[in-house]
Amino acid sequence: MRKLNSLTSADGTGEESGKRSGVICASVREGAPTLIIEDASGRRWIMPWVHLLHAVYESERGLDRIELSYASHTVTLEGVRLGGLVERIAKFGVEWVRRYDKRYLLSCPKDMPFIERIEVADKNE
Repeated sequence: MRKLNSLTSADGTGEESGKRSGVICASVREGAPTLIIEDASGRRWIMPWVHLLHAVYESERGLDRIELSYASHTVTLEGVRLGGLVERIAKFGVEWVRRYDKRYLLSCPKDMPFIERIEVADKNE
């Protein structure tokens, strides 16, 4: 996964020519055909953008929430500084997301989104 527009680096560590470090929760790439979602256990879902029906963003009391509604699943992302990420979602420009435990928040660069919770729910269950 490669770095684009300062949201991530190729290896997902946030290292950019030695200038940035920390945990990275998202990668953007213009024209990404799918969104790869990784939960706390390491399980991954590959969700094609073409199946996205709509998305909702809300921010309340310092916690941001993005809900992505696909034909078969609902994906919920919760964290901080997710406003910029939702703009990329609107353009199908997010390549992958993953969560980190809240204790890593201080290790995330201040201008980057931090995702502390991901839930993928099957609409048919």
